[in-house]
Amino acid sequence: MRLPLGTTDFSRTIGGMPDILLQNRYFEADPTNQKDQVGLLSRPCIRMWAQKPTDSPVRLLYSEPGAFSDCLFFISYDQVWRLATDGITWTRIGTIGTGTATVSAAATDSTLFIADGTSLYYYTDDGFARGTLTVSGTISSGETVKIGSTYYKFATDITPGADGSSTTPWLVLIGGTNTDTLQHLFDAIGNTGTPGIDYSLSLTGHTTVTPSSVSATTLVVRAIDTGTGGNSIATTETMANGAWGGTTLSGGGGTTFSTVSTPDSIGIVSVGVIENYTICVCAAGAGKDGRFYWINPGEVTIDPLNFATAERSPDTVHQVAIVGDQIWFPGPNSNEVWYMTGDENVFARVPGRLFDQGIWQGTIVKIKDDVMVTGTDGVVYRILDGTAPQVVSTPGITQRIREAMQRQRNGG
Repeated sequence: MRLPLGTTDFSRTIGGMPDILLQNRYFEADPTNQKDQVGLLSRPCIRMWAQKPTDSPVRLLYSEPGAFSDCLFFISYDQVWRLATDGITWTRIGTIGTGTATVSAAATDSTLFIADGTSLYYYTDDGFARGTLTVSGTISSGETVKIGSTYYKFATDITPGADGSSTTPWLVLIGGTNTDTLQHLFDAIGNTGTPGIDYSLSLTGHTTVTPSSVSATTLVVRAIDTGTGGNSIATTETMANGAWGGTTLSGGGGTTFSTVSTPDSIGIVSVGVIENYTICVCAAGAGKDGRFYWINPGEVTIDPLNFATAERSPDTVHQVAIVGDQIWFPGPNSNEVWYMTGDENVFARVPGRLFDQGIWQGTIVKIKDDVMVTGTDGVVYRILDGTAPQVVSTPGITQRIREAMQRQRNGG
């Protein structure tokens, strides 16, 4: 008597059906088997490639071919490590927030971005030169700041003509507080404020540095270009209660791991990269559900005006996934698909391209031209562009996924 071979694992406790266990084998159609066309091939054995440097739980493994010499990034609890392709050389590059929240990573050709649900970080091994202006007391009218060859002067009257030279510096309005005044200087350097209101009407943005962050006591600027060249950009001032950290910017060309300032300090839960644009999905519950920001190519800062909202359905967005030339924004009730427009709007939603089923966070997998996702109903779907989603999970698999989802909801 010939017994038919099982072609897959099967477990279906409902109905008291017996389990089928397919161990260390996978199914493949076999035309040489003239009886039932079935072949069961042995799985390749798994061998250890590298020993992780810490016993803490693994939160993420990430590698992007072509970026950072194809190395592997490894996040264990709050530690971020880089592993060379030799499987031996580990380098600890920084730390992120503690906890067990889902971590997301994406890389451009020169920068790695990491989101831990609360903060956004970036890493590069060819960093930007930076400088920090620290203020310890009142900023007075007539005091000046020099960056490179450009001069800025704090003033209560910004109407006189100016050109940024040492004799006629750009005029920056003194505000009601140091916070206001430093914000005006921040905006003047990048020309992101209101000319004639915050600073000189004729002002132009700085050509070699860009503002990075600002607070009540500090202003941070960085070179526009990476590399050691930025280390020669001069930083001086004539302030009684303020000083730069050095006479020039520093750190250019070195390794940098730092946080990225986000609009309104909102958390970032997921990142993705397409055409060197970095998509950053906002955390839920902060009044920006469905919103995503993007970082322009070559930048490590978010322009607060660079945002859009996935709003076809009123649910949140918990992830961004890049699928070919499309951008997927899955949520608990729906999934929107966007694309790059090639014009000033940058991104737009694909008309009529909607998967009207919630997607379980972190389950989007691209296999060649197909996309496999697990819906919030526990069903695994195959999605091919231009076709309706196809159910590929058996009732037994769906049941096991639903049980796993329930355990995850309960914190198990």
